[in-house]
Amino acid sequence: MAYQGACIINNMRMETTPPSHSQGRELADETVVTLVNLVPVVGGAVATLLTSALNNRLNERRERWFSELAEAVKDLEDRFEGFDPDALADNESFLDAVVTATRTVDRSSQREKIEALRNAVLNSALPSAPEPDIQQLYFALVDDLTPTHLHLLTLLNDPPAWFDHRPELQRPQFAITSNRVALIQAALPELAEKGQQMIERFYKALTDASLVNGPLSGMMTADGAWQPVTTEFAANFLAFIRDPRASES
Repeated sequence: MAYQGACIINNMRMETTPPSHSQGRELADETVVTLVNLVPVVGGAVATLLTSALNNRLNERRERWFSELAEAVKDLEDRFEGFDPDALADNESFLDAVVTATRTVDRSSQREKIEALRNAVLNSALPSAPEPDIQQLYFALVDDLTPTHLHLLTLLNDPPAWFDHRPELQRPQFAITSNRVALIQAALPELAEKGQQMIERFYKALTDASLVNGPLSGMMTADGAWQPVTTEFAANFLAFIRDPRASES
């Protein structure tokens, strides 16, 4: 499977291994040089060692990304009738998606974000993909948001489903009135531990990005907190970063 995946990426005119003169290697070199230059006291042998070490790590990160992406593209071919990986080399929108996602992968080690990027690239290859400019908006959001933002947004898009998929969490029991803060505290214990002020900051970031259009605090009806509070744009964004293979399984 890994070999087949590598062949698919090669057919998209990309390299899964970083030869000394490849474009991927050159970009990694430029990134490392920039990082080293930020530390003016580093020089000589120390700079050489640091550059070599960072280069190796960046190349490993990128190689792992392309390998996993290639295998996922191969999986699409097996699952979607009529899907042709060889045609992706001529799909400018797909190539834009790969390049854009790779830039973010170079800057992130967060697994949730990398998986969201992979899913977005896969969705960009399907006939149902959004138009290219909308895709770029979505990729920019993945770049800007943290995994906590993505978790919170997913929760707010469908609170009941969040708990359905996580039976280890205790579903809050509201009486006559409910509170969205209490819902978030029950759904995201790690965020709850940081305190309500941090919940408010993460929630505000989603509001500022036009992804959420409802208030965080204040009392509401018993069913109010269980209703989606995301915008249509947010729902479409979440669909774009969802694994298209999961919907077929």
